[in-house]
Amino acid sequence: MLAAAYHGFGLRVVEKMYQLLRQGRSALDAVEAGIAEVERDPSERSVGLNGFPNWLNEVELDAGIMDGDTLRACGVAAVKRVRNPIILARRCLENLPHVLIAGDSATKLAEASGLEVVEDSKAPPEALEARRNLEKRLREGSAELLQYYSKLFKTASMTWHDTAGAIAVDIRGSVAAGTSTSGIAFKFPGRVSDSAVVGAGFYADSRYGAAVSTGVGEVAMRVAAAFKAVFLLSKGYKPREAAELVIDSAAEIAAFDGEAYSLGIVVASKDDVGAAALNWRNFKYFYLLDSEITKGEVVYVET
Repeated sequence: MLAAAYHGFGLRVVEKMYQLLRQGRSALDAVEAGIAEVERDPSERSVGLNGFPNWLNEVELDAGIMDGDTLRACGVAAVKRVRNPIILARRCLENLPHVLIAGDSATKLAEASGLEVVEDSKAPPEALEARRNLEKRLREGSAELLQYYSKLFKTASMTWHDTAGAIAVDIRGSVAAGTSTSGIAFKFPGRVSDSAVVGAGFYADSRYGAAVSTGVGEVAMRVAAAFKAVFLLSKGYKPREAAELVIDSAAEIAAFDGEAYSLGIVVASKDDVGAAALNWRNFKYFYLLDSEITKGEVVYVET
């Protein structure tokens, strides 16, 4: 058995996954339950309905999950009012032929599936205060919308972009991976993160392993971060080596754009785990191999 998850709340995710894995539950069950644990936490400001809102003060959520046995995956994007988007993504994976469901239709699907859907997608008052503080950090200047938003995005993306990401290998050797996030704080309405995009934020193949990423999702999508990591595993690279090579690709994107983007990735085979991070010194992850939970080592890259 193996379980891995990043960020401080990753420890809770791994503990939850371990409970299920040792009961003989599937890797998919473990990933879904571990991430749902964070989605339900009212103290989290980057995952679930308590996450920071978009620019219109509405919370939009992204999540995705993948079955490494069948290579089936599904993401849900820009979803409002759904308590557990990772559960919705799992339902979509099992019941629909699609790979990505977005917007209000995803919310209606959650309602039809009997999932918990709240009445209001507006963020709490403290989120508005955070937005006002962020605005103060932006340089006074042009009111032109795109120029202003570009400055906002760059500022917010350096501050709030945590994701709940998890990898599990069950006793049968099946591999699964999943992610969930409320995205970059005060994002452009309708912006979709890598957490909903198979191959970017998450990827699993039971023949080789899995990967989950977090950070500036646009960078993860541009380098196909999670897929690239698993592809490298298929070519014989170790998880740590694969993670480093993905981060090297992300560093090239940062150099092209002249930006200090941050990105973290955790990569796991069935018996090993590795991680690397770009411009993110406090990036951390936890993993369980057999029965011992460990804080993993991270390769850090600065641009």
